[in-house]
Amino acid sequence: MKTHPWMWSLACGCIAGSLQASTVAYWRFEEGSAGSNVDRNGQADGTYYGAITDVSGNGYNLSTWSDGGNAGYAYNSNVGGAYVNGVANNLSVRNTGGGPAMWTETGSALQTMTFATFTIEVSFKLENGGWRTIIGRDSQGAATINGDLAALYLQATPDNALAIKFADVTGVWHDATSATNIFTSFDFASDNAGDTAPWYSASAVSDGSTLSLYLRDVDAGGGWSLIASTDMTLSGSTDTTMTAGTGDGGDWDAGNFSIGRGLYGGGHGDRAYGFIDEVRISDEALTPSGFLTLSSVPEPSLTLLSALGGLALLRRRR
Repeated sequence: MKTHPWMWSLACGCIAGSLQASTVAYWRFEEGSAGSNVDRNGQADGTYYGAITDVSGNGYNLSTWSDGGNAGYAYNSNVGGAYVNGVANNLSVRNTGGGPAMWTETGSALQTMTFATFTIEVSFKLENGGWRTIIGRDSQGAATINGDLAALYLQATPDNALAIKFADVTGVWHDATSATNIFTSFDFASDNAGDTAPWYSASAVSDGSTLSLYLRDVDAGGGWSLIASTDMTLSGSTDTTMTAGTGDGGDWDAGNFSIGRGLYGGGHGDRAYGFIDEVRISDEALTPSGFLTLSSVPEPSLTLLSALGGLALLRRRR
């Protein structure tokens, strides 16, 4: 069968459409070149400049705090897989200093969104450390258990457990934490390239009743493992919808998502040093079959195969 350009456009459009059905924001970190800093276009440090594209099409671009230096990020060719769901994956980002931060824009619709259900995904290769927040949501005062907590943490603990934690709109705190040493991190001083740690992908899922955390060792090429789960119906909450956050600070605004750093007591901290890639937020509780999956070889999307199959059938009928 001769393939026409419009057929590929239609098929690719179907893939994009399937992602956008539940995808709120998706950052792939593919904008630059390996070794270059994430662009800030000359803006002053701490001023929002959305150089990291939200490929969902919703416009929720990410900003870094500085152009390299202590609080910036650079693109890196070290990735967990050459493909993600069949699409080329060329770059990740890595912190350029000791105070890195990426965050979403104040005033965007994302800032005030609450999530009755959600899936938050990220791929990472982390340095050793203490509390390391890979994805957070800025807030102070939303959790009744401890007002210093932010609205959300997808984080690594000092003993290399992984956890998903969030405050709901009633103030109840929900926490699903894995066993310790569930993943391997690397020592910056002796292994700057991170060769001693594999790439991982994590997916945190809330269906409104159960909070789950999945992990996949990308380098091993295995499947997804459920590493933590909490029954939120036992919490006493009348509404487990994720809060949009409360409070305000001089260098943060409630409801903004952060990548590579957390917030506690209204202060930036708990930074996750290392490599970060493929961050996606969805407003639906996805199952593992719907997660982003990194691989070393292209794996055709089922959507693409279905689209091409349908086009082939149409052609045979003509």
